[in-house]
Amino acid sequence: MYYQLMIRPTLHSRAEILADALSVFFSDGIGVSTAKIAAAAGVSNGTLFNQFPTKQALIDALYLSIKTDLADTVGEFDDADPLEHRMRQLWNRLLAWARSNPEAQLVANLLHDSDLVSAEAVAAGYATSRAPMEMLLEAQAAGLLADLPLEYLVALIRHHLDEVVATNLDADQADLAFQVLWNGITVRRSPGADHSVPR
Repeated sequence: MYYQLMIRPTLHSRAEILADALSVFFSDGIGVSTAKIAAAAGVSNGTLFNQFPTKQALIDALYLSIKTDLADTVGEFDDADPLEHRMRQLWNRLLAWARSNPEAQLVANLLHDSDLVSAEAVAAGYATSRAPMEMLLEAQAAGLLADLPLEYLVALIRHHLDEVVATNLDADQADLAFQVLWNGITVRRSPGADHSVPR
């Protein structure tokens, strides 16, 4: 009986393996082998591949896990609120998540910059939280944004947020950082101009 208990395999859920993979990617980078991830998770390579048939499947699943957790934090917004107010809310929620999840924040950036995530997973991740891009599209339609590609503006916002986290700005400084960002990506409107969003 004792022998049977010793050899009985420990069950590991997908979530547990992904949590261990996140830690390994954070400490060693995203180029680590699946064997090292399996060892960190305390499972055999076979068990790992039963859950994730390929390293691509593992990377995509981890990316989507991070995006889903982030989307849960971002939540919903009241469309009746002014756009700048909603953008500030979004900024505060993104910042709170990044500060509470430094490993996930770094690994998400590594995966994003490496282009290792499949196009299908990127699309699925975008679908989990459309609020940030929808706000930018709304601002663009209203003529509020500087005449720059949205991809550039998104990268600028992400970099700005990362720097706030990296330099550990306090609440007042982070609020000022948002205002600097908002003033930088929007255009000045002349007094009396129609600021309504086209319908």
